[in-house]
Amino acid sequence: MGTGAGIATRAGMGIRIHYSDHLVALVGEAAAAVARLRFADPRRLADLAALSRRAAARLSARLDASPLDDATADAIDAGEWTGAAPSPPSTAAVAGWAAALRLDRMDTQDVAAVEYANLLACHDAEAQLAPTFFERPLAAIGTLHGLICQGLVDPAVIGRPRRTAQAVHDGGQGTVVYNAPDPEAVPGLLSDLAAWLAAPAQPDSARLRAGAHPGSAGLPAVVVAAVVHERLLEWQPFEAGNGRVARAAARLVLRARGVDPHGVAVLERPLAENPAAYYGEVAATQRRRGDLGLWVERHTEALVDALEAAADAVAPEPAAAPPATAREAVASLPAGRAVTVTDYAARIGATRETAWAQLRALVAVGALRREPGTRGMRYRRV
Repeated sequence: MGTGAGIATRAGMGIRIHYSDHLVALVGEAAAAVARLRFADPRRLADLAALSRRAAARLSARLDASPLDDATADAIDAGEWTGAAPSPPSTAAVAGWAAALRLDRMDTQDVAAVEYANLLACHDAEAQLAPTFFERPLAAIGTLHGLICQGLVDPAVIGRPRRTAQAVHDGGQGTVVYNAPDPEAVPGLLSDLAAWLAAPAQPDSARLRAGAHPGSAGLPAVVVAAVVHERLLEWQPFEAGNGRVARAAARLVLRARGVDPHGVAVLERPLAENPAAYYGEVAATQRRRGDLGLWVERHTEALVDALEAAADAVAPEPAAAPPATAREAVASLPAGRAVTVTDYAARIGATRETAWAQLRALVAVGALRREPGTRGMRYRRV
């Protein structure tokens, strides 16, 4: 793999994105999956959208350490939930769902049921919000927040930038993963985000002369979704529900830009496989002082997985058979064993470029799985 695709772009708000060969390839993979979805049977898309809506809501709740269990979610889906609904806390200083649970002293599944129902309502509203998202992004994000928080926090804090200090904690140990910016900075950060989303693209020549990009319009939609997701997750702009808002806003970008207008890609599924890495990458981005390159790569890897899974469900097509050398090389690997591009190239006696192409072909037929966060350099035998 060469370095010709490595272009660093400053995308506003202190963001730097490096267009590595890996990221460029991922953008292409996403586009191929989107093309398959575009020509899928509408009835199959509608059926998958209904399933994806429920899966995304369950996983998004659990990514924020919700106690939601499948029995509760199933009862909500069937319209059979008979538990009590929580009344919102009376304090405007509520810092999250845990505060609601303590104040209401309710069974955790009662609260989880409302969390899940709210996420379903949020998903249902996205199609209406998508057409004007880039014109009025903060209004759309505020609407998402209101739907997610309904009945769980004081109505006075819904849609209002937070006024309290916040940190994201590890769900298992309770240690701080990262601290959000000071509350005083949040309104300005949100204004910068809105300006970045709404700004028109400059011609390529002007962009290159300036060494910067003033807005989101000229960037691939999958990159914009990753940026919005990370910014909201890092900034924690509201008093509660920020993770859910960040994931919903990323999906809204994809709907608005025509990548996933039906909401069939469940981005939450690959993210939920390693929540610690998901939140840890935000902390790493903070340490890199706004360099979003690795976050965008990992996010786009997850999105490609989600888009390809959706395309396989509604528009399956046979993957091209890898060459015999690739099949023989992977057959010699024990299940679960990882291999790097360099190791594989040595194994088959080929260049890194050839090795990388064969490894990706093996991923396409399900023989290998790309290791997240390794920039396409490590694969694991399935």
